Amino acid sequence: MTTRRSHWHRILGLATAIGAPAAFLAACGGDTPAPAPTKPAGDAKAEPTKAPAAAPAATTAPSAEPTKAPAAGSPGTPKAGGTLKIAIYQEPGNLNPFLNTQTVGSVVRNTIFNGLVRPNEKGEYVADLAAEVPTTQNGGVSADGKTVTIKLRKGVKWHDGKPFTAADVKFTFDVIMDAANPVTSRSGYRDIEVFTIKDEFTIELKFKNFYAPFVTLFGAILPAHVFGGSTAIEKSDFNRKPVGTGPFKFVEWVSGDHITVAKNPDFHVKGKPYLDQVIFRVTPSREVGIAQLKTGEVDVVWNLIEAQIPEFDGNAEVDVWAKPGLGVERLVLNFSSPSGEKAGDPSTKHPVLSDPKVREAIDIGINKKVIVDKLLYGKTTVGSSPLSSGWAAPKIAPSEYAPDKAKKLLDDAGWKPGPDGVRVKDGVKAALTYQTTSGDKLRELAQQVIQEQLKDIGIALEIKNIPSASLLGTWGDNAPRAKGTFDINMWTTSPGIDPHAHLYIYYHSSQIPTEANKGEGQNYSRLKDADVDKALEEAGSVPDQEKRKAAYERAIKAVTASRAHIFLYNRLDVDGARKYVQGRTHNPWDNLGWDIEAWWLSK
Repeated sequence: MTTRRSHWHRILGLATAIGAPAAFLAACGGDTPAPAPTKPAGDAKAEPTKAPAAAPAATTAPSAEPTKAPAAGSPGTPKAGGTLKIAIYQEPGNLNPFLNTQTVGSVVRNTIFNGLVRPNEKGEYVADLAAEVPTTQNGGVSADGKTVTIKLRKGVKWHDGKPFTAADVKFTFDVIMDAANPVTSRSGYRDIEVFTIKDEFTIELKFKNFYAPFVTLFGAILPAHVFGGSTAIEKSDFNRKPVGTGPFKFVEWVSGDHITVAKNPDFHVKGKPYLDQVIFRVTPSREVGIAQLKTGEVDVVWNLIEAQIPEFDGNAEVDVWAKPGLGVERLVLNFSSPSGEKAGDPSTKHPVLSDPKVREAIDIGINKKVIVDKLLYGKTTVGSSPLSSGWAAPKIAPSEYAPDKAKKLLDDAGWKPGPDGVRVKDGVKAALTYQTTSGDKLRELAQQVIQEQLKDIGIALEIKNIPSASLLGTWGDNAPRAKGTFDINMWTTSPGIDPHAHLYIYYHSSQIPTEANKGEGQNYSRLKDADVDKALEEAGSVPDQEKRKAAYERAIKAVTASRAHIFLYNRLDVDGARKYVQGRTHNPWDNLGWDIEAWWLSK
């Protein structure tokens, strides 16, 4: 074993800092790659979403009359009242559904907003602000799938008491399509040729072409009256003081400390929510949140890591909610110039990462299995694809760990070791910045391991972490990933039941953020691949489920071959809670708090 390899093995010993027991440290996997990840037992099954012309098979609609909450008092029966405190170790940049780019922002937003439909824990789309999910059977989808009629739920009020109507959905569409707004993506919305308000509670969408995942559109609705008719939202106070129709109303946001929401007495589901108030407490790190959970200062901690699960073994007061998830932690490599006047311009080339041999060497120079075994307690699997499970997930084996092969690739490509061991070609050093969200102990340890592993093949990484809101922010925030002013970033992201929007905005060339499109899209690698584009366009425009799956597989195989994203490991959904927190149902297709109106406290 080389001296450098010994050094990164010593770094793995730092896993005790994230709460792993001593026995965990002895369970080091070998240097061979993990087998292809399989769907873990207990994963929520993603029922295939069939084409609109045949109606989405995995959809149900709630009864027209929402059920009333049972009376409190009897054992196991929900009771009303109380304040729930949730620790979040990241702080949202904003709470506007169409500007926010952080998972933590979605967690907070779940309490405030509704969309037309939403995914449930069974992998089905169910009606939310829509009265029913439109299908061919109920007359909501035309025979050719290009006209969709959506009936809206009546009697819904905005948090300020104004009625929700079709005008709000139309306003939301206009906001999304306003070129001045730096929305995250207009994918799918651009395909709507005509938006018609048929009456106060009915809208009709006419698509230019068949758009298979139409049901995924309008995941949140904005209140037209709050904006006074103006579709300009980037600088609106609404982004920090939102008004929604959800189970809780926004109360206050004290930066760096907490965000508070309070019970919406006019929520359209009778008898819910049960809680009086939810406080999202911003903590410096997961570890601080865990300490507060143990003492009862908070009731729930969001987004723990797999290695922290054993820390709660035998704890009579805390439950760990650990379930198979869909998130995939990955490296995102920038193909464009990271600096200068044309930073982030897809027509430019990154001085190091534009070389496919360098990207391949990075991929096979990382021992992903040892990260899983040592830092994640072997609780998950090595990543190989942006889709770890679900109906469209392809079977792709993880990349090999082959540092000697990586060195040869670099040698053959003309990257020769310099006096300090860092490779050089044409006067350019293979020295890169490596960023992720600050305050995340797992990511920091993984970075150190990867830094040492790549040093062994002659690639130098400088770790420069920044807060989540800065790293994962928008074009307007000058976020490095949006502007293209980075080398390598690292984060987790998850697809929906229908993965189209997820794959399209990350990998289609039209989704490269630029000045011209005001930062639209999340193709942060600046990947331009005609085969990927063609496959994704086909997948979104054909009715046949198997053809869609095959098209996604072609796109994903091309993405993995490009190494635009290098997939490290698949994530579990892990949250911690005091045992008196009741009523939660895990949903791999949504975030913590997706059903928070059903949560209650038994204490």
